[in-house]
Amino acid sequence: MYPTARYDQPAPNPLYGAPPSPFSLLKRFALFLRRNALLISTVGAAVGGAAFLAGNFTLRQYHATAVLMVDPRAARVTQNSGVLANIGSDFNAIESIVQIAKSEAFLGSVVDQLELTHDPVFAGKGATEDQLRQSTIDNLASRLSIARRGTTYVIDVTVKAPSAEKAAKVANGAARKILEDQTNLRSGLSARTAATIEGRLSELRERVGKAEEAAADLKAKMKVTDAGQGSTLLERRVYELNQQLVLAGARTAEARARYELLRKAGPSAGNNLPQAAQSPIFSSLRAEYARLSRQSADQATVLGPKHPEVVSLNAQISDIRRQLTAEIGRMTSTARAEYQESEGREADLARQLKEAQTESGELGPQMVKLAELEREAKAERAVYEELLSRQRELRQVKDLEPSDIRIVSPAATPPKPLPGRIVVLAVSAIIGLLAGTAAAAIREWRGRTLKTALQAERLGGVEVFGFLPTMPRQGPDRDAAQVVPDLTPWLTELCAEVTPEVLGAESVVIFVTSAHRGEGRSTIAVNLAAYLSEGGDRVLLVEADRAAHVKKPPYGLLDVLESGEDLKGALVEQAADGYTLLPYGGRMLNRHSSIGGLMSGMTLRAALKLARKWFDVIVIDGPPALEAPHARFLAAQADYTVFLIEWDKTSADDADAALDRLDAGATAVLYNKADAARLSLYDPEQSRQMALCGEGAARAA
Repeated sequence: MYPTARYDQPAPNPLYGAPPSPFSLLKRFALFLRRNALLISTVGAAVGGAAFLAGNFTLRQYHATAVLMVDPRAARVTQNSGVLANIGSDFNAIESIVQIAKSEAFLGSVVDQLELTHDPVFAGKGATEDQLRQSTIDNLASRLSIARRGTTYVIDVTVKAPSAEKAAKVANGAARKILEDQTNLRSGLSARTAATIEGRLSELRERVGKAEEAAADLKAKMKVTDAGQGSTLLERRVYELNQQLVLAGARTAEARARYELLRKAGPSAGNNLPQAAQSPIFSSLRAEYARLSRQSADQATVLGPKHPEVVSLNAQISDIRRQLTAEIGRMTSTARAEYQESEGREADLARQLKEAQTESGELGPQMVKLAELEREAKAERAVYEELLSRQRELRQVKDLEPSDIRIVSPAATPPKPLPGRIVVLAVSAIIGLLAGTAAAAIREWRGRTLKTALQAERLGGVEVFGFLPTMPRQGPDRDAAQVVPDLTPWLTELCAEVTPEVLGAESVVIFVTSAHRGEGRSTIAVNLAAYLSEGGDRVLLVEADRAAHVKKPPYGLLDVLESGEDLKGALVEQAADGYTLLPYGGRMLNRHSSIGGLMSGMTLRAALKLARKWFDVIVIDGPPALEAPHARFLAAQADYTVFLIEWDKTSADDADAALDRLDAGATAVLYNKADAARLSLYDPEQSRQMALCGEGAARAA
């Protein structure tokens, strides 16, 4: 026996082994790859080859990209813009264009425009035209990529296809469709708005005609004539008569004042008459009168008042005074005539004004109605003219407004497909490696057989005492000589732990069992008995199950339990091996009896108690735990249980169920029939120690 590797309660690890430290995981993963190298390489080669072939025909496509730009700078061709404003330059506006271009309706229009339903690359399948078109749209959506480039104003339209020319054609077609849709969105809306306005104009034209006709009819009925500047002839006449009446009144008042002044002044008005009331003749006579008066006074002072020249001057002065009096009379008569004339003219104007006002008052209600009709007609005409002007602008703007989205780089024919063969090969190799690794991991996950000490120790706190190799039968004639293989070199540590001295007892009962038959229980029990007997202990080997390598004795354990006869009569000395054998049965072996009842009864307990007095070590070659119910009773009678696991054959579930059914105390686990070469792929240290024990056994032989 050799020491096994010990671990301090590691966490569960599907790669069999030590705690999940980075170095340990790397080491275990390397072992995992080594023991599954064939499966990984086989599956990896198959999957990688298939992936390379599929990728070479599906992934390697020609990629053609057309670049569009949403220009935030808007050129102004006309003063007034169209119905729809420019596309916004913010993220949402540009992203909206991208999302619209990804819609099914847009893709459908591209399919129809480029006739892709008849294209061998993009055409889908379908029994009807609608199904064919929908399938083609789906194919185009899988090959067309429309995305904004970062946070810029640039939009990339990329198409992948097995043909370079086809990829460039469809990419340019999709880019032109985006440009066309955005352009038609504005110009088309302007055209539709102009057409809508045209329908409205017809209605407004009719309403304006009716309103103006109603106003004209009422004017004709009222005999109202426009005088310009928004007034009628009657209103203009009243206004002018009123102005003339005011002026006539002013002139009459002026004439009356002048007449009253002349009338009140009388003959002496010459000295008191204002300059404004004097006539030119009167002013001339006054000047002559003043001159003659000064001359007469001067001459009278020099010549005397009776001088003829002075008398002549006085006569002239008298004549001038007479003329002044006559002129004043004439001026008074003239002022009176002017006054009377002005008064008559004022009265006539007052009469005319009164008549015009009377006529205007009679037409007042109708004038109000006429004004209302004229306002309504004016309002209708204003709306009509505004819409007419807007319609004419829209008809011109739709052809003059520049688009704010344009193709800055048409898709060129790509020179080579993407990705390259090296990339496809590398990706295929990675996929194959991952697939092979996954297959290996699944196989090991599904393989529940026990192979390492750590797996066994996780079953329930048991201790693994070693790995026993597969040994060929010894002897020149293997079929005739049923010789038990010698495994004692590998049992050293276990035998050292189960001696009476170590366990502190006068005698020790060791129960050897397994989960199923055929796992080597009898071989291990014989080797344990032989090894312990070599140390000087009195050893009894009890066959509690049929042993194929021992010939049927005439008397055995079943006979003792069945008849209660003497135990010593059933013991058989094995002089060559140094231990005593209690065979399974003799006469009672083939009889119909309850073997489980016999093995679980008081007789067996009494027999073991008696055997403890005669022997130092009792090794019970017990039945398999999952096939014999009395194995639990036998384990309860033992001081130490050796549970055998056939390496890479016994499943963890069966071993766990067997140990749970036994419910034994101190239990040691032995791996039997271990393949040292394969074990090195799971636990190199255990494999090395097992090989060392084999080398020591060979040297001893």
